[in-house]
Amino acid sequence: MKHLDEALKPYRNKTEYRHIGKSVRRQDGEAIVTGKALYCDDIYIPNALYMKVLRSPHPHAEVVSIDTSEALALPGVEAIMTHENSPQWKTGQPAHRLPIDRIVRYVGDAVAAVMATSKQIAEDALELIKVEYKLLPAVYDVEDAIKPDAYQIYGEEYNIEWLGYRYENNKLPPGSYFEHPEDPPFYFIREGDPEKGFEECDAVVEGKVSYDKATFPGAPETPFIAARWEDEDHVTVWASSQSPNMMSRPLGAAINAHVFANVPNVGGSYGNKNGMGYISLFVAAAAKVAGKPVRYAMSKEEQMLVYERRLGNKFIGKIGVKKDGMIHAIKGDWLVDTGMSAELTQGQVAEGLGELHIAFNKTPHWDVNGRVVVTNLYPVGICKGFGGQEFKSCAMHLATRALKKLDIDPFESFRKNFCSPGREYYWRTGRKYKNDIIDYDNAFVGAAEKFRWHERWKGWTTPSRVEGNKSYGVGFGVHCSGDPSCDETFAYVRLENDEVIVHCPTSESGMGQRLAAAKTVAEILNVPMERVSLTPSNNINNPADFGLAGSRGTITVNAACGRAAADAKRKLFELFAPYFDCEPEDLDTKDLMVFKKDNPEGAVHWNTLIHFYYSITGEGRMDGKFNTYSMVLLFVEVEIDLDTGLVKLTDVLSGTDVGQVMSPVELKMQLEGGLGAAGIDTGHLEGYVVDPHLGRTLTGNLIDYKWRTFTELPNFDTYILSSKWPTENPFGAIGIGEITGAAGPAAVAMAIESALGGYEFNEYPITPDKVLKALGKA
Repeated sequence: MKHLDEALKPYRNKTEYRHIGKSVRRQDGEAIVTGKALYCDDIYIPNALYMKVLRSPHPHAEVVSIDTSEALALPGVEAIMTHENSPQWKTGQPAHRLPIDRIVRYVGDAVAAVMATSKQIAEDALELIKVEYKLLPAVYDVEDAIKPDAYQIYGEEYNIEWLGYRYENNKLPPGSYFEHPEDPPFYFIREGDPEKGFEECDAVVEGKVSYDKATFPGAPETPFIAARWEDEDHVTVWASSQSPNMMSRPLGAAINAHVFANVPNVGGSYGNKNGMGYISLFVAAAAKVAGKPVRYAMSKEEQMLVYERRLGNKFIGKIGVKKDGMIHAIKGDWLVDTGMSAELTQGQVAEGLGELHIAFNKTPHWDVNGRVVVTNLYPVGICKGFGGQEFKSCAMHLATRALKKLDIDPFESFRKNFCSPGREYYWRTGRKYKNDIIDYDNAFVGAAEKFRWHERWKGWTTPSRVEGNKSYGVGFGVHCSGDPSCDETFAYVRLENDEVIVHCPTSESGMGQRLAAAKTVAEILNVPMERVSLTPSNNINNPADFGLAGSRGTITVNAACGRAAADAKRKLFELFAPYFDCEPEDLDTKDLMVFKKDNPEGAVHWNTLIHFYYSITGEGRMDGKFNTYSMVLLFVEVEIDLDTGLVKLTDVLSGTDVGQVMSPVELKMQLEGGLGAAGIDTGHLEGYVVDPHLGRTLTGNLIDYKWRTFTELPNFDTYILSSKWPTENPFGAIGIGEITGAAGPAAVAMAIESALGGYEFNEYPITPDKVLKALGKA
């Protein structure tokens, strides 16, 4: 690919582009806003049965008996799947979760699935199934779950082992992503001598911070899967997945079959509909049992009560700081609540550790251990922030206790400690990687100036201002991710006689990544946007890629598409060189015309040599690298009603350096999107409430689950630099969408504490009842 990178060099150095950095009309925009765009539930699948699921009312129980005879006798019911006839496939890390088990492990766990000719018949059949349960002890808290006498949620018969580690005491074996199979799982950081480090500190704090109310990402479109077995070894799947390969590859391994994955438009994901590991396994199993295609669209209630949520966690630790604001030592246990199963939780532990190491990069002494713990709560899955938001909301909040003791400005401390050029950082493999291309310090400085941080921050115990019964405070947070250039991606660009077709499996779930890929190809081939189209998102017509996760698309997809476009252009010029009697490098192209650089007037159309039955195909790839990390700063102001305890977010500034802006409108919307998807508002609004005796979620609807409506949006400003970093993106861009809200909870907590004169909270979200308690009014 070196020759292609040479061909792309001129694009990195340009200051003005035809398409890049400009807001253009989205090719799919009209279809989306007029309702013409197809989503999964719009797709007709011949002879498909509708599925409804009978779910457990108990948090932990054994199904002693189940009688489906009356339900099967109902006209229109064609099959019922229970633990007695379900395929014994398993999913998770390690593989431990069956489609339906005789043991149910949370309120909402699947007991039976009815496949019928209509949704109503399937729902009616659920009422006719008789189940006898034997109740088992349940545990809802990670600290209780790992006690020596705690009931084991997975018994010895599961014999869960992975990479030389075993399940024990409700702790799942550690693991991660293994680009280097010889490396052990990455679930701890141990460096230096923490005890010696604490002795050298000017302030040391110990404590526990909880971010364990596993929140709801809130994708508007509910999860959807349909499956049709073509034969014993091939199954076609339609999925509302953010990444077709991330869904299909693990599914194929679990069921020992080839998976043809199709992904139409996706109505939002926020990471949460990325892998879809269990639900895809479940529907594939149901289709196998039924012997017919099966389609399953979750209801909104199911999405909120039984689908994957953001993980919960606690950090029980000790942090030491020096008087210059440098975080000198950190030690502690990071207990991660994965609910009743783990899809990619071990990966979230690995990334969370890496993200904290980038933030506390100058800390010489570490002893931090992450453990994945199962409880009888809802399953945990992928969500924006992916381990780092949860961990840093705890660890960075605890660090502020030490900064407060020394009256150190948190912005200046976190700025000093952040990874700077030339330094190494851990990432998900457990190896260290060097930051040799990016310096975010200008973004720190510029964003703070625009927010007027140093003017508005009055100290840890002083509100920024008080007006009547309203007290105001400001807070700051920073988040980062090392994912933007990770993992392999492939693309093809095909030149037809009058159009350009891009082959890449990138799906569209709202981020505009298909638009970005089209812009990249159009820029390099110098053609109008309307001449570029992308193949449908699937793994049949397209080469492989990891998927849209961790803000990879901006670098990985566009690097592969850019190189494929450059390769296609090279072949185009080689084709036309004999026609013009010149060397290929003497040629150029614009608007599907080819011409000699010294004679643009002699241009001829591509179709002069690219006839109706002829095409040119360029190939591009991006090999995963770990030398690029993204960064988002969040400055917030909160208003607290001192009579009611109500907290309002009144002012937000999001700052970053994206290298090169690809699409201004989409970028701004990504930054503003940090308010949602269980992001900033998990600091003071969002969080599930679970009955501590019955294990039932009490906030499983959009009224009781407290989240922001459009009429309650704060003032939101941005500070965006475009420093043209030498990333793998052809234009020097970096993606940031995945982490836009991740620094928010800790920033909000800091602001609330400042507004209340320094009162310290140790649990998220900081809701009005907790504020009233701090005010002595509860």
